[in-house]
Amino acid sequence: MKTQMYSLAMFPLNIIVFPGEEVPLRIFEPRYKQLISECEETGMSFGIPFIDSNELTSIGSHVTLHKVVTKIENGNSVIIIRGINLFKLHNFSEELPGKLYGGGIVEHIENNYATTNSQLAVLVKKLRLNLSDSLGTLIINNSISMLDVARALMLNSEQKYKLLTLKDDKTRENFLINRLKLKEFILTQEQRIENNFHLN
Repeated sequence: MKTQMYSLAMFPLNIIVFPGEEVPLRIFEPRYKQLISECEETGMSFGIPFIDSNELTSIGSHVTLHKVVTKIENGNSVIIIRGINLFKLHNFSEELPGKLYGGGIVEHIENNYATTNSQLAVLVKKLRLNLSDSLGTLIINNSISMLDVARALMLNSEQKYKLLTLKDDKTRENFLINRLKLKEFILTQEQRIENNFHLN
């Protein structure tokens, strides 16, 4: 089955927004003021190609305008965006006809990043990671979304990008297991320090 390509208005940034994730943005450039204004008026969504070391990458986030938090007289604003899905960027134009902002042709990333890795599941439960606002630490049918784990670990965008660009799911599982073990080690050390403090 051939993957469908589609076009999106583009707002390149050094952030990756996972599906369901909400992120605040400050809008001050004229081109993005125009983009967000059109999103308010029409309800259109847009893409955020990830910028790594000042270079545009082929990985990006399809997002929607979730909320305008505040507007200032000069047209600057603070907004909250919500992730819809992830995409692979095939073509990018700095400026669309008649617009200040750019656009591109993208392909939806089909991988659902689900895993049934038992070691990963044990660590998630042990650390009581909040995988979902509604489900908490609950794991359904022994399957976990690696994106939910990454979000619960509060990975930064560079770490998210690394996770997404690893060669296969097994490598991604190992990446997350190592991050979970590091978190477990840090929490153990913090508990040890706290116990020693109370003993003195």
